[in-house]
Amino acid sequence: MTVLIAGGGIGGLTLALSLHQIGIPCRVFESVPELKPLGVGINVLPHAVRELIELGLLDKLDAAGVRTKELSYFSKHGKPIWSEPRGIEAGYKWPQFSIHRGTLHQILLDTVVERLGADNLLNSHHVTSFTDSPEGVSANFIDKATGKDVGTYDGSLLIAADGIHSAIRARLYPDEGPPIWNGRILWRGITESDAFLSGRTMIMAGHEVLK
Repeated sequence: MTVLIAGGGIGGLTLALSLHQIGIPCRVFESVPELKPLGVGINVLPHAVRELIELGLLDKLDAAGVRTKELSYFSKHGKPIWSEPRGIEAGYKWPQFSIHRGTLHQILLDTVVERLGADNLLNSHHVTSFTDSPEGVSANFIDKATGKDVGTYDGSLLIAADGIHSAIRARLYPDEGPPIWNGRILWRGITESDAFLSGRTMIMAGHEVLK
């Protein structure tokens, strides 16, 4: 059995590591020519951290992220509204981590290359179509930047981890249409400062509606 994974994001790379851990061969196909640590800060909740710990990544998470202790809400004037514990402090067996999305992605990428080998991570491979057969599936790929055909690969399974604009999902559900945007924009920023509150506090402040 060989599993073809379309998409080298957080989901696709984590899946590859999980399959490798139980002895199932797999290959990851990514559209972009080079995976880079992009994104903004995210919170990885305990049920997800559990899976990353099972993959042996706890030390790397501790080195690169913050074990979130609490979530606190504040008004747009900075007055406290509500606070609640998170992670181990909330009674879970596993911590919650606040971490840069790009840093987490890089941890997963480095681990995939280390454990599966670089030849099982193919960049510039954008899936365009696939064909089922009694033996499994054949998937066709192009270099999205040039439109050039880069090959057809056979596997037992093809798993779509190619994001919100998934080419595989569009093929399976051609009448679904594009994702629906709710019209909200989230602005984020980063700065260096002294620790505030517990030093491990995630805060939500302001108002969701701009007037």
